[in-house]
Amino acid sequence: MTLIISEEDFYKQIFRAEEKNLLPYQTIEIPLNDRKNLSKGYRRSIEICSGLDFLVDDYRLQEDLIVEVAHGTPGSQLELSFSLLGDNYTENAPCGQNFFCAGWHSGEASYFKWRAGSRVLKFDIHLDVSFFQTLIASELELLPQQMRRVMEVEGEPDYRHLAKTTPAMQNLINQILSCPYEGITRRLYLESKALELIALRLEKIKSDSPTNISASLKPDDIDRIYGARDILIENLNNPPSLMELARMVGLNDCTLKKGFREVFNTTAFGYLYNYRLEKARHLLETEGARVTDVVQMVGFRDRSYFAAAFRKKFGVNPSIYIKGSDKNLRNSA
Repeated sequence: MTLIISEEDFYKQIFRAEEKNLLPYQTIEIPLNDRKNLSKGYRRSIEICSGLDFLVDDYRLQEDLIVEVAHGTPGSQLELSFSLLGDNYTENAPCGQNFFCAGWHSGEASYFKWRAGSRVLKFDIHLDVSFFQTLIASELELLPQQMRRVMEVEGEPDYRHLAKTTPAMQNLINQILSCPYEGITRRLYLESKALELIALRLEKIKSDSPTNISASLKPDDIDRIYGARDILIENLNNPPSLMELARMVGLNDCTLKKGFREVFNTTAFGYLYNYRLEKARHLLETEGARVTDVVQMVGFRDRSYFAAAFRKKFGVNPSIYIKGSDKNLRNSA
């Protein structure tokens, strides 16, 4: 049997609090209910202040668990996600690693899946874009350009940076999870630790990002490189050659190759390869498309090659993302 946690319960608790004219919620928890009493755990949301909240997933599982994420408001959001125990297969973040993601979310429901026999502990920080922009103010220009574009341009592909969780980061998370204070002292303590953790994570992004983009590429060149990126995305099934792509955006192939590496930290066709896989995951997860159809839709010519590439990137077989399979799992629960 597959266990289920539904985030809709968060909203039910909020509505009940509003009906009783209670103070605005700060912490809401959904317990894992296992009729066999073998698996235990919870999903906990903690609002720190306007624009900043935590999310903790803590489970000891004897059976598979699906966490259903509720519909939300479409928009751009930033997330820091730390896999402390257990491998986060759904978001491709192994234990001991974390990612900083900036992306546009459609507001559609989605899910996480955790495997039986695992001890899971995942800690997330969610930031509204306006809160983040106010937080770092004039330092925005020091962030990777793709990260800035996601916050400014609707529909931009996600920015995602994966890194190892350092001892200093782990120590801050331990302090957050074991906070001894209550009331306003607790809120201030948690906010200060969160900001310190965000600062450490941004420093890692800055150290890993190319530092010579502005010096070696003109603003017009960068715009043309983004234009080349858009052409690749629009022609997933039949992308132009590098020479053709350079000619289409008015650059020589040397500048295009060099610029793609500086702006996106990969080659033009390395970017296309990763985009195809991310697009495939989206189609399988949110639209319930068949694997055979997705292979053609994202430009792979061989199903077995696609399956191997998908498994290498996300750690699971593509069939796990098919929406119809999840419905069958829920019906059998």
